[in-house]
Formats: sequence, C-alpha cells, structure tokens
Amino acid sequence: MVAAFIIQPQIPLFRATTEIVQVDVYVARGGRAVLGLGASDFELFEDGVLQELDLVDAQNIPVHIALVLDTSSSVAGLGLSHLRDAAIQLMNDLNDEDEAALISFSHHLKRTAELTRDKNRVRAAINAVEAKGATAWHDALFVGLKTLENVEHRPMVLLFTDGMDTYSWLREEQMLPLVEQSQAVIYAISRKERLPMELGRGHLARDRARRAARSANAKRTRLLRKLTKTSGGRFIETDTTENLGPIFSAILAEMKTRYLLSYQPREPIREGWHRLEVKVKIRGVDVHARRGYFYEKKR
Repeated sequence: MVAAFIIQPQIPLFRATTEIVQVDVYVARGGRAVLGLGASDFELFEDGVLQELDLVDAQNIPVHIALVLDTSSSVAGLGLSHLRDAAIQLMNDLNDEDEAALISFSHHLKRTAELTRDKNRVRAAINAVEAKGATAWHDALFVGLKTLENVEHRPMVLLFTDGMDTYSWLREEQMLPLVEQSQAVIYAISRKERLPMELGRGHLARDRARRAARSANAKRTRLLRKLTKTSGGRFIETDTTENLGPIFSAILAEMKTRYLLSYQPREPIREGWHRLEVKVKIRGVDVHARRGYFYEKKR
C-alpha cells in the first residue's frame, strides 16, 4: 500500500501521556559506545530536579525505525543505487521483532511501507523507489515522526537527504517544535552540497552561485544538527553516497547500544514542556539524550 500525503502548514502536537518517562541515552568515548553502565552511573534532572532512575534492560526491546529517504532527482544514478543497497542492508541487520517503515520523498511524499515486522515488504518498497523531482525533507520528517506517534518504546527516524528543502509546506521555524513534541530519536545523514563549477559567463556569476550554494548548505546543516541534537540523535555529513551502507549499519548498532532510563517524576506533572538534562558520573564521555518532553493529561 502506498500512502500519499498533503501537508498543511499547521504544527501538529505530539504529546507524552504517561506518568512514566523513558529517555534513550547514548554514551560514547572517542566515537565508541561506553557499555556496562548502571543506573547509579547516571544523573537525570527534570526542570532542574534530580530524579530517581531505573535502567531498563533494552536488549530485548524492539527498535521501530521510520526510514525517510530522499529520492529527488539529485539522487538519480549511482546515488540511488547506493541508497537502495544501504537501506536493504539495514533491513538485513534488523532483528525479527524490530519494525520498519519506508517514507520516500521528492516533491511528493510516499509512505510506501507502513510500520511492519515484514522486512520483505519493506525491501520490495525500497527496490521500487525512483529518483525524480524536487526536495521536501521538512514534510518528510514530519511524516516519519507521525508514523512513530503511537510507538511507546525505542522509536527512531533515520533520515537521508542530499539537498536543500525546496518544496515543503512546513517552514524551517516549524521544525523544532515538531521534534520537541515527538519521542523519536532522529539520526540524519546528509551528502554535502556540490558547489556549482561553471555557472554564468564570468567569474562574478560563478562566485555568486558558489557563495549561494555554500550558504544554503550551511543553513541546512545547522538545522539538521539542531533537530537531531534536540531529539538525542546525531547528524552525520558525508562526501559521497558510497559509504551509506556502513553509516546506516553503524547507526543501527549505536541505537541498540543506547541506555534506556526510566523514572516517575518526583513532582506532580504539570502540562507543557519539561526540560531534561542527563549526566554521566565518569569523565571524558559524550552524552546524547533528548532535551525535554511535552506532557498532556489524558482527556
């Protein structure tokens, strides 16, 4: 089944509706996961208040992945072949209980595979994607988050894009609230924008085009870094699509080594935004965890 979407420019709300809060945390040193930590190695503050933590055994908890892939015309040719191969390898790396969905995007969005344990269905959808059209990754990320809206444990978006957004309804300033109100961890991979070499008849025209492309690439990179960091994920930039396979596999391995912290807030939960800060009681490590969550009482 292929689902097509028309995105309206309102900001939809993603809400936490449980009084037990769970936070995925990745701890690394020198780019490698730090394993073997216990609950006592972590400190988590909600709105500045230290919480009493439990560490959930996450090894047997399935991962739920919304795979959001850029299939605009800039990916045509070898880029699309590399992207398909990487996505197929990701399906091969998943466990039987893990779930995946596929959202492909150009100027149209297609959820060509709903969230499912049937990896063959997702593989077939991956093999069927074609590259053409403009880029609407803002809207596509929204659909990825929406796909995971009802997933309680370990939701993850893996987004690949190689161009500036040129076609979305959703504007740049609307993206951060969407991410803040979702429970999904977001990993984003972007191919660096290729600067134009021969545009116009003179040096001035060529230099203007290169400066514009460089500025657009920097703007996209800043936004992707902000969104992924807010969710507790990471942004990865690559020069080529040839290494997408190892990147996808490394992201999945990283997701499966993340710690899952659970706690019941000490204070009665008020509705609205709650700021989170996660610390680890060992030196020299990098900690990646989402920055907060929204809470709304069940009506």
